[in-house]
Amino acid sequence: MNDELRMLKEQVRKFCESELAPKARELDETQQFPYEVYKKAAALGYIGSYLPAEYGGAGGDLFSKAVIYEEFVRACFGFNLSVNAADLLFCNNLNKHGNEEQKKKYIPPVCRGETLACWALTEPGSGSDALSIKSSCVRDGDYFILNGQKTFITNAPDAQYFVVLTREPGSKKMEGGTAFILERGMKGFSTGPKFDKMGGRCSPTGEIFMEDLRVSHTQVLGQPGRAFHQMFASLDVERALTPFSSIGIAQAALEVAAKYSLERVQFGKPICEYQLIQEKLARIATGVEVARTFAYKVVWMVTQGRKITKEAAMIKYYASRMVQHAVHDALQVFGGYGYMKEYPIERYYRDARMLEIGAGTTEIQKTIIARELLREFKEK
Repeated sequence: MNDELRMLKEQVRKFCESELAPKARELDETQQFPYEVYKKAAALGYIGSYLPAEYGGAGGDLFSKAVIYEEFVRACFGFNLSVNAADLLFCNNLNKHGNEEQKKKYIPPVCRGETLACWALTEPGSGSDALSIKSSCVRDGDYFILNGQKTFITNAPDAQYFVVLTREPGSKKMEGGTAFILERGMKGFSTGPKFDKMGGRCSPTGEIFMEDLRVSHTQVLGQPGRAFHQMFASLDVERALTPFSSIGIAQAALEVAAKYSLERVQFGKPICEYQLIQEKLARIATGVEVARTFAYKVVWMVTQGRKITKEAAMIKYYASRMVQHAVHDALQVFGGYGYMKEYPIERYYRDARMLEIGAGTTEIQKTIIARELLREFKEK
């Protein structure tokens, strides 16, 4: 953390405290994405902060994105879910694999906060087993015919732009995948209603349907047949930043629990003076600090061009488990009041649960860590 990043963190926190945090409970209850906050954040350079200026980004680095990511989550997890799907999952893939025309057309509107976008891989029958997708693309001269269904796609109900992964019939494993940039309104393309979720409720999540959708070869993102290779090449940035969701929620839980423990009096003194309460706060604070430090190391590794397969899985696994303990301990500090919507800890508790599922389950992270560890030992 240099002085520039500290200043950015302070600025983003002030923005979130005035524009986002006061609305968080209402947004959770109404399940409405705050487009006015999205546009204000974009005007300040907080959307697409790491993307090149020529495409509407702020031209910063991944550390600036990490700072903004954590502060957005600390204020409203659902808001950052949608921002992340738009300016990271969608725009990062376009920035890495799109041609000049595609980048200039699709990235700037997202960076200006004018539209949401999304990246669609998961299907009803394929979650952790990403290569088993069934959505198909059939070549037809200079066109492709797409058929299939996607589910659990962040921003799908509201997005204007979509990156959708498909597979050529008969292809297997890493070969035959093709990604397409699609737009709402295309004939044969539709989305379902918003899912009613446990957490992250202001972020719209839903399904995508493609029925004999005819698209031009100009809508292909990257090389036809190479989408799975492109996907894994783009994952480093995304995996390095995902743990900041856990860190942001845990930080918020720590702050509200510590403040409450200073105010709540039982048996004649503030509960913060009881050792069992202190133990909970100490455990949360330690987990947050360890996770944040390791997460920044992984971000640094990405900027150095290093392979992070094992390290990204480690921090995703550690941080997503850490936040479960953090929200549990924080809610326990509140006692019965923590179970009420009057206090934000119940929302943090719900929001945190997704972090062991989305962006790779805890079980998958353990598998990756063990696989990479054993491979390293075999090579010695």
